[in-house]
Amino acid sequence: MGAGIHGGFGSTAGLKAVAASPVYVGKGTGDNLAKAAKYIKPEAGFTDVVIHGTSDTVAIMHNGASREMDHRRLSNLLRHDSEYKHRGAIRLISCRTGEKTAGFAQNLANKLGVKVKAPSNTLWILPGGKMVIGPTPYRNTGKWIVYSPYTKKGGK
Repeated sequence: MGAGIHGGFGSTAGLKAVAASPVYVGKGTGDNLAKAAKYIKPEAGFTDVVIHGTSDTVAIMHNGASREMDHRRLSNLLRHDSEYKHRGAIRLISCRTGEKTAGFAQNLANKLGVKVKAPSNTLWILPGGKMVIGPTPYRNTGKWIVYSPYTKKGGK
């Protein structure tokens, strides 16, 4: 796990980087991703959704337990979330959610009818707000991928 802390494992003392894992999530008490979220700099035109993820699912803390959910459930939560006011494009601050072309990010874009930007690999958040996409916080080998919703006519 290198110099960073992966997911909810370990304390934040001496924190250098945090990456999401599908085990501990979101607004959970003591969750490192929730603590690291304050470092993230907003990107114009996108609403940040900070949540632990994989290429196929995301997870939230509910009553002290991690609960996996698919894109349908997250889209429903977002539609009813007062923080998601303008209902525009989303930047998923969520590991590997952009890894598969027909995976979580594309499915969420389709369900919400908005563009979704997601990382292709593990996403590390450094204290200064820099984000690194790759296997460690020192190897920025991944990229952000923007998924557009498919229309009913079969295209983007």
